[in-house]
Amino acid sequence: METEVIELARGLGEAIQKDEVYIDYKIKQQNVECDKELQKMMEEFNLKKSEINSEISKDSTDQNKIDELNETINKLYTDIMQNETMIIYTQAKHKFEKLLRDITLIINRSSFGEDPRTINLDENDACTGSCHSCSGCS
Repeated sequence: METEVIELARGLGEAIQKDEVYIDYKIKQQNVECDKELQKMMEEFNLKKSEINSEISKDSTDQNKIDELNETINKLYTDIMQNETMIIYTQAKHKFEKLLRDITLIINRSSFGEDPRTINLDENDACTGSCHSCSGCS
C-alpha cells in the first residue's frame, strides 16, 4: 500500500507532464529528431568521435589523424549547436531543467524543515551541483 506522500509524488509527476514547459521541451525534442540535416550532422559527429577513440586506443597513434579528427569534431559540434532547431531545443531544455531544479529545491529544503511556500527559487540559480555548498543540505 502506497503512502500519501508517494501518491502526491505520482500526482506531481502527472502535473509535470501537463506543464507547458515540459510539453514545449518534448515538442522541441521531437523537432530535433525530425530534423534530417541535424540528425545527419549528429550521426557524423558520433562517427568521428568513435574514429578518434579508436585511433587514440591504438598502440601507435597517428597524431596527424587525431588532429584532423579533432578539427572535424569541433566543427561538427559548432555546426550542430548553431543549428536553429538545436538552439530552440537547448533553450526549451534549459527551461525544463530549471523547473526540475526548482521542484527538487522545494522538496529537499522542505525535507529539512523549511516552509515550502517561502523557499526562494532564485537561490537555486546559484546551485553548484554540490550539496556541500548548499545551505539547504548542510
